[in-house]
Amino acid sequence: MPPAFTLPPTQKPVVARPVAMTYDFAVPVLMYHRICDLTPREARSPLMRSLTVSPAHFEQQIRYLVENGFTFLLARDVEAAVREHRSLPEKAVVLTMDDGYKDNFDHAFPILREYGVPATMFLVSATVNTEGHLSWDDVLVMRREQVGYGSHTVHHYDLTLLPAGQVDYELCASRRTIESHLGERITDIAYPSGKVNALVEERTRADGYLAGWKKGGGPVQPENDLYLLPRVRVCGGTTMAEFKRIVWSGVYVIRERQRARHNAQQGTTA
Repeated sequence: MPPAFTLPPTQKPVVARPVAMTYDFAVPVLMYHRICDLTPREARSPLMRSLTVSPAHFEQQIRYLVENGFTFLLARDVEAAVREHRSLPEKAVVLTMDDGYKDNFDHAFPILREYGVPATMFLVSATVNTEGHLSWDDVLVMRREQVGYGSHTVHHYDLTLLPAGQVDYELCASRRTIESHLGERITDIAYPSGKVNALVEERTRADGYLAGWKKGGGPVQPENDLYLLPRVRVCGGTTMAEFKRIVWSGVYVIRERQRARHNAQQGTTA
């Protein structure tokens, strides 16, 4: 079963309802980066505007998911379901954050903790404990409160441009570093910038990862390749209407499959 979450104490208690499960799941996995307000200088940069979601908008998005009854999962819950053919909730979502920015602890984590929801952070191991990024102390504090972790390599290089030996180093050294600080196995990698080719996929598998996450492709479904699992990016310019379309996409996929199956059965019995 997916981990349960707790509503913030400021909200009225609700009666727990059974979570509808399905083996025919479709789960949107959201990709965030920075959660903070832009400085005037950053606001002039298209890249920084794209990478950055304000705390106010992030809180609005999380509140919407909670109020609409979504089940929050970790990335490893979803990859395990694909790998082991498990069922997942019909209405689920995964929050992931890349690069390990300090604002993930300062601004995103208080919101996650307020609403009692889990998230997965993919760490660039060489930047932890550097200016503007998470410290290992931050990482350990968040791990105690439903934050899971994966690798985002050592240096965030484009793996598709590297020879096999260097790809192996980026994959293996980052995992060893993170595991040594957390004392737990790291099974998932998010490819830097979502870029992956046949060599990177092959080395990810050979180096012992159980799953690799790319960019784009809609919600995760049971038939997905474990080393090409899709995520959907949430940008600074993502409107609430666009966000709603993204997070409901899994439900729409499941309904369309059910409708197609029903129509096929009707045709068979006609």
